[in-house]
Amino acid sequence: CCDPKTLGFETTAEFEPLSGALGQEEAMKALAFGVSVASKGYNIFALGRAGSGRRTFIQRELENRAEKEPTPSSWCYGFNFKEPRNPVALELPAGSAKLLRARLDALVTDLKRAIPQALEADDVTNRRAAIYEDRGREATAAMEAFRKGVEDDSNVALIGAQDGMVVVPAQEGEPVTKEAYEVLPEEVRQAIDETVRDASKKLFQTQRRMHELQREASGLADDLHRQVTRSVVEHRFSILKEFYNESPRVLRHLDETAEDVVENWEKFTATDSQTPDGPQAMMGGPPPEDFFVRYRVNPIVTRDRNSGAPVIIESNPNLWTLTGRIEGQVRFGVMVTDFTKIAPGAFHRANGGYLILHAEELLSRPLAWTALKRTLRTRELRPEDPAATAGMMVPETLEPEPIPLNVKVILIGEPSTYYRLQQADPEFEELFKVKVDFTPHMDRTPEAEKGYASFVAARCEREGLPAFDATAVAAVVEEGSRLASNQWKLSTRFRAIRDLVREAAHVAGGNESEVVSRAHVEGAMRDRHLRNNRPHRELLDLIKRGVLSFEPVGIEVGQIHGIGLIQVSDEAFGRPIRVMCSAYLGTDGVTNIEREALMSGRIHSKGFLILQGYLGRTFARSKPLLLSASLSFDQLYEEIEGDSASAAELYALLSAISGVPLRQDICITGAINQDGRILPVGGVTEKVEGVFSAFEQLGFTGKQGVIVPRRNVENLVLRRRVRDAVAEGDFHIYAIDRIEEGWPILTGLEAGQIQKDETFPSGTVHSLVGRQLDEFVREWSSMGSEEQGPEQEEPQEESK
Repeated sequence: CCDPKTLGFETTAEFEPLSGALGQEEAMKALAFGVSVASKGYNIFALGRAGSGRRTFIQRELENRAEKEPTPSSWCYGFNFKEPRNPVALELPAGSAKLLRARLDALVTDLKRAIPQALEADDVTNRRAAIYEDRGREATAAMEAFRKGVEDDSNVALIGAQDGMVVVPAQEGEPVTKEAYEVLPEEVRQAIDETVRDASKKLFQTQRRMHELQREASGLADDLHRQVTRSVVEHRFSILKEFYNESPRVLRHLDETAEDVVENWEKFTATDSQTPDGPQAMMGGPPPEDFFVRYRVNPIVTRDRNSGAPVIIESNPNLWTLTGRIEGQVRFGVMVTDFTKIAPGAFHRANGGYLILHAEELLSRPLAWTALKRTLRTRELRPEDPAATAGMMVPETLEPEPIPLNVKVILIGEPSTYYRLQQADPEFEELFKVKVDFTPHMDRTPEAEKGYASFVAARCEREGLPAFDATAVAAVVEEGSRLASNQWKLSTRFRAIRDLVREAAHVAGGNESEVVSRAHVEGAMRDRHLRNNRPHRELLDLIKRGVLSFEPVGIEVGQIHGIGLIQVSDEAFGRPIRVMCSAYLGTDGVTNIEREALMSGRIHSKGFLILQGYLGRTFARSKPLLLSASLSFDQLYEEIEGDSASAAELYALLSAISGVPLRQDICITGAINQDGRILPVGGVTEKVEGVFSAFEQLGFTGKQGVIVPRRNVENLVLRRRVRDAVAEGDFHIYAIDRIEEGWPILTGLEAGQIQKDETFPSGTVHSLVGRQLDEFVREWSSMGSEEQGPEQEEPQEESK
């Protein structure tokens, strides 16, 4: 128990709330080492039991460290004007990503107004008109010269418009029909044909020249438009570039954007038919506004200035939440996408800082563990296309430029997960070189007890709970030892302590108390036990009604009560189980009925085999051991595992052999070795309290009790009512080191130490066991002589 006077305070209001990692100094030291090493592979695996404060302590430590570190860069994806399938990654100072997008959007909006205005200015219109007029006059002159030459020749005529003009046969300047042409003399037709061919050739040359002049005029006009557009664009982009002089990649992208605007100046002079409400949109085609998406940027990672390094906790670590994804939309039944639909993952958000993941969650997601290893190995961030990753056919996808990765990954998991990965994955130790091991308990020192008080004070302050007085904190400390299953340790599973603090404060609030006392803490524990222990109550009721056999009265040969441990969710409780043994003459050895029925686990089978080793070591060093015996557990219908019943089995076996009866009001738990030493077992507190409750159902006699291994005494952290019953003599707890120490308790007889002649003192249990085993040997030998006698007489009769 914990003496409230040793805590040195009246209420936790006097205490400074806990800010560090109580009891986890070694783990915090390892964490500090891991985060300070920048070399590749020095990621961290923090292992410990759930509820030990792993995530809370790590997150708090990292956040304190991160706020002093420089804020990493922001990142955008931009359009790649040379390779549209490969969006470019743009690195910017923190706080600049969203601002760049806003500035570019505003700039494009301004250009949509400014470029048409500049192109429609009077001087530009006049220059454009002059270009077309000059080339038009030249084209007209060329056509007029051709016309004049044709008109002078009476054998040809021109029909059609200027662009579709055709040379046809004629007489006296008038076109002739086909019939009239065919009746002409051969010489005339030949002359006409030659003239038509010559004129057609000249017409072709003239028309080609006219088209060249038209293209030349269009080219000159386009050059004029680009020149005017460039003057509009360069001025505006030069102002924008001044904000990003320290970002060379952004400057280059802005130059490429400006050049693309100049080359696509006509897109900024769209007519009504090209607007989103025009015919193209009505036909269901892609809206023209999509073209201007290329001038945007996608801020995939944004940072606030002077915010420090990021600390990201990803609670759903699947492939796409880790590495990012490329989203899309369906058009005409086909999935299409662009760089603005690249979504960031946890790695993007944590880049330049720390990423915390739960190992069990990560390993339960398909492809997530492989993606994590690949990302850490390559140190590059590549968003994934969900459809392509799933192996589906995708007609259009992107391959964004990878973003360099600089992140410290902290995996949090159970110890079993760590060791399983260490054994199964050869890359694990290369990628996670730092092990942070959270201990499940700490030494129960005065400082640790006051640390508990600081923890309680912190919870009260953070959640607005009433203060705890010294008696309440003492009760919480005692519960901490109980959770640690050790009188000299305190549990570091602070989730359970936190819940107890909340529930005790609730009980105090129901009693309208301004301060939480021991009574409130004990009331909260009783209420919790009542909520969780219905299976135990039902089992005790079965014992009380005699359905489950438990008759702790008198003495019996070959019978003793062991203690089983039942685990139901977070509740564990012990139950008495009668162990029965029959011993008789034979050579079968000791039979484990549960093992023969395939109801025995490997550890229990091992413990059972140790019994035979003890028998041979103690009673058959220089003589044969002839014995048949069977051991079983009454009313046990599930698999039995563990070796904590070995001591009970040995007492029942030796009792059955010797005929010495055993007290039925004493239960026992403990493992043994072949030398008869009693070894510690698990769950000893729950076992003792479970047997206590069973005796309580039937009524105390003042003689009932339990035998436990002496090495488990420090693991006994009993409830107050059990301690009070022991102090008052209603219930007894016996601690022994060797099997021999239990015989006086169970039988009133000494075990008996072996003597030089391998016999035992008369009147001891061992002497009775040895005598019976010797009797079995004599009976077996006499039975053998009787069977062998007639066989020896037959040869004598034949010799006669």
